[in-house]
Amino acid sequence: MAKIITFISGKGGSGKSTVIVGIANELAKKGKRVLVVDTDTGLNCLDIITGVGEGVVYNWGDIFSDTCEVSDAIYPSLQIENLFILPAPKDYSKIFKESILKDLIRLISGNFDFILIDAPAGLGKNLTLAIEPADEVILVSTDDNISLKTGRRAAEIAENLDKEASLIINAFRTYPVKNGILPTVDEAMDTVELGLLGIVPFEANLSFNASQGIPFTENTRATEAFARIANRICGEKSPLPEEWR
Repeated sequence: MAKIITFISGKGGSGKSTVIVGIANELAKKGKRVLVVDTDTGLNCLDIITGVGEGVVYNWGDIFSDTCEVSDAIYPSLQIENLFILPAPKDYSKIFKESILKDLIRLISGNFDFILIDAPAGLGKNLTLAIEPADEVILVSTDDNISLKTGRRAAEIAENLDKEASLIINAFRTYPVKNGILPTVDEAMDTVELGLLGIVPFEANLSFNASQGIPFTENTRATEAFARIANRICGEKSPLPEEWR
């Protein structure tokens, strides 16, 4: 059975979807079968980031409306072996109850080692739908007070559903932290009241590459961070670089 992890954020702009794909890539490179599930109806973009956008015909909404079989809506990445995506529908429907997506995820979990669910940003109606199937939850936040405080509210929703949560700080910049402009890592952890799973440094071309469906295959500080986080998710030790401790 797959380990099911839902990634949440308190507000848009945290880079959550990019982080998910970066981690999914690294898990797949370790030989794990990974399914990424998009639950952001209306603003779905994971098909673009994973490079399968042009080939998408069906989504998990079509499964529930009996338009297609489950296998028809699961697409293999054309860039990364062992990586698959289940796209989100373009519109929200009243039939999308929390239990129905949970049942689908559990049904297919035997075919994968990891299922990573991309929750919609914010605190809207789809957040609970995305959290319900999870074994655990990861909050992705940038290192600023607004993202951290709204992230705390999203984490509270997960905790109210009895899900353990941890924190990934994304787009981390050392200079403004050292100069007191942005919170320190310890202050960020205190604000969201979560343990730290990893830190992804700011990288100027990462968002651009994601928007163009360019795979994160080059060895950069960000991909190294994704690899460390993937190791930790697999239960392996992978210490933070000295500069972030």
